[in-house]
Amino acid sequence: MKTIPEIMQLIRQLDTHIADDFEGQDLDFKQWSTRALEDNLNKMIHYAVCLTNGGGGCVVFGVADKVKGYEKTILGVPRNLDLKMLAKTVYAETVPPITPRFDEVRVCHGTGMLLIMTVGPSEAIHSTADGKSVQRNGKECLPIPDHE
Repeated sequence: MKTIPEIMQLIRQLDTHIADDFEGQDLDFKQWSTRALEDNLNKMIHYAVCLTNGGGGCVVFGVADKVKGYEKTILGVPRNLDLKMLAKTVYAETVPPITPRFDEVRVCHGTGMLLIMTVGPSEAIHSTADGKSVQRNGKECLPIPDHE
């Protein structure tokens, strides 16, 4: 699993690379939806299940993954996020419950703040509250056979 300093080292390269270049088994970048907080919570729940079932990893929220250049790539997240509420929601909406760690990281572009969600690996197979089980396979979240 990547550490925050390792992730920040990758982010510093986004002026000449796209975030998708750095995605893999234990790392994903997601743009923050400005439409509704619920959209972001659903993404968090989905990726918490996906990464936990795939060996653990991190999702960096606030980064567009298919464009190059800091101004276009690092969009950021709102600065007033309730991290405890985010963690409680992921915990409540996963079976068995997943306890993610959220870290805010200051950046010089966009809103000035990125959000990193980290989840550990698990021996159990986790699903969303509505029964969907996925796991990380490279850069993708794929359904787990016989758990869908």
